[in-house]
Amino acid sequence: MNKEVLTTLITASGRHEWQPVVPWKYNDSMDAAAGQSAGLPGNPDGHGYRAEWKADFMVEVTADGDGVIITRYTGTAAAVHIPSAIQGLPVREIGDRAFFDNHTVTGVVIPDGVTRIGVEAFACTDRGKSKMKLSSVTIPEGVTEIDNEAFQNCPLTAVTLPRSLTTLGHSAFRDTGITAVTIPSGITNFLLNPYGISGAFYECTKLKTVTMLEGIKDLPGTMFSGCTALTTVIFPEGVGTIDAGAFYGCTALTAVALPASIRRIDEQVFSGCENLVTVTIPEPVETIRFGDNAFARCPKLSAASQTAIRKRGYMGEF
Repeated sequence: MNKEVLTTLITASGRHEWQPVVPWKYNDSMDAAAGQSAGLPGNPDGHGYRAEWKADFMVEVTADGDGVIITRYTGTAAAVHIPSAIQGLPVREIGDRAFFDNHTVTGVVIPDGVTRIGVEAFACTDRGKSKMKLSSVTIPEGVTEIDNEAFQNCPLTAVTLPRSLTTLGHSAFRDTGITAVTIPSGITNFLLNPYGISGAFYECTKLKTVTMLEGIKDLPGTMFSGCTALTTVIFPEGVGTIDAGAFYGCTALTAVALPASIRRIDEQVFSGCENLVTVTIPEPVETIRFGDNAFARCPKLSAASQTAIRKRGYMGEF
């Protein structure tokens, strides 16, 4: 099958209408003769010809020709149910910036069969985030990759990450409104930005609870930095490293129980957690490699916690 751009309209009645998009520029002022010559469908209200006039989705065929990638949503619906197939081909990916800076969509259901959510797929600029309305998204099992900044600045209130997820992009859920998240055990690839940090949930200021499932080995840098409402973090056995600034500035955090597998806590991991009182380290842990200022600006740490941390090799300030 030749690679081409396709579009689909999901009407209010649930019917589908299909239209090809020609690979050249045109606009509403195109006259009827030119539109007919190009084979474009007419616009019934008389404002010229546009191939995507009735289209809600623009897509392109995948490189192997066995599926399609949604490249742009052009509709105005608030609740969007993405179709599982378009013109007989399964939808495989939500492409880069497919819903970027969209100010009308409030909820999205992603169909089974999708394996990747692209870079900035549902994100918006910092300037436009006050206009964003996307508060609900359903991500199916089978999705293996959520790419960089996929949902950045969306007012999401909840998200369930699928167990199939193996790759999580940097800033993927940065500055969203989620209140709880469970990190699946299958994630083996945390993408980093050019500064070498993750920030996947950076400044999610409503996030209260983080649960990591057994299988997570290393927690990347700044992953939960600036989550000022965070009160509960559950580490599974197996976590060996917490990278720089992972919980920097989590000012509501009062207690942390580290797993017996912990071996390294990098610089500024808990720095600025100004209400942190208790850090529990299992007795079998004799030595931890601490980065600079791992617990700096934690003035409320109990004497017992300070002693336990010092005993494992921390030389920095509290």
